[in-house]
Parts: sequence; C-alpha cells; structure tokens
Amino acid sequence: MTNNQKLKVLVAILFVLIIVLVGLLIYATTVYKPETPASDTASVTSAVSSVSEQSPGGNTGEAEENVELELYNYSAEDYNSPKEIVKVSVSRKLYEEDITAAINKVLETTGLSIAKAVLDGDFITVDLTKEVAARFNAGSAGGITNTNILAMTVLNLPKVEKLEITVEGEHNVEGDHFSFNGIFTKSADGRKYQFAMTDTQGKAIDF
Repeated sequence: MTNNQKLKVLVAILFVLIIVLVGLLIYATTVYKPETPASDTASVTSAVSSVSEQSPGGNTGEAEENVELELYNYSAEDYNSPKEIVKVSVSRKLYEEDITAAINKVLETTGLSIAKAVLDGDFITVDLTKEVAARFNAGSAGGITNTNILAMTVLNLPKVEKLEITVEGEHNVEGDHFSFNGIFTKSADGRKYQFAMTDTQGKAIDF
C-alpha cells in the first residue's frame, strides 16, 4: 500500500470518528434535561401565596359603622345648662344589640354606670344598683348634677323621648337629695328635661 493510499484511509477513519462524536454529543444533550427540585418549586409557590394573602386588595372586610352619642356634663355652678357636651363614638352594632353597654361606654368618665337598660319604642327604663344610686344621695349638689348627667345623656339617645329610673328593680325610689318617683321627658326645645312626678308614694331604700 502506497503512502497516498494510507493517507486516504486515515482521513476516512478520522471522518467516521468525528461523525460518531457529533452524534454522541447530540444524543447526550437531548436525553439529559436538568429539573428544578420539587422542594424549591413548593417554596416559590408558598411565597407567592403568602404575598397574595397579605396584599391589601385581599381584605374584603368593611369598616364598622358607628353612631355618635352625647355625654351631658353638669356642674353645681349651673344646674340648668350643661357645662359641656362630649361626643362619644359607639359601634352601631353594640348600640343595637347591647344598649346597656353602649350607655355605660358614654358614662365611663362620670363615675356613673347603669345595671340595665330596656328600650320600648321611645320609652327607656334604666336600672341602677344601690351603690350607684348612693352617689345621687351624696348632698344636694350631687343629687342634682348626677340626675342631670344621667337623664340628659339618656334622653338624647337616638329615638328616646321618655325615661324612667329604677333602683335594683324598684320603681318610684326617692332619697334625701334625689327623686326617681316620676318620668323624665325630653324637652321639645332641646333644653333641660321635664320631670313629671307620679301620684304614688315614693319608696325609700337603705344605702
């Protein structure tokens, strides 16, 4: 075999080897595809869900509706006109479902509180404990100012026109410096209430 023939054979062998190598490379890149680990995918999904839940647009709740009530504060300097009228914002749901709690929220800065309130149409009955009623009997000034605070605050609740005050369920209670023996009525001109005494003998209680 001449040198020229040997060279042709070597070239042919090299050509075949190159074709085989190229084929192997194509096969390897086609078969082997790197996959994202399942745990990483789960982490990404969890993170996206977390952000979605915290998004401001995800909050579909509505703002709670409030009702503006009024606290009428009186002092011994003027029994006929309030010293100040304080606006107190109370949840409308609370006012409609638990009027006793709503009234106590309005009164919480006065030292007064009620045990129970029952609203029947425009007539409301407010019940006091003996301990609270005793505050009305602490001198004439205390009796008048506390009566003014309670009566005017309650009578200026929405749709309330008349008020009766009881003490631990007892009607027509009287003390040395106060009288609940009657009905408090809202004044037509918006000024101080009117008090109509009953013909019934007042009941005294032991404080």
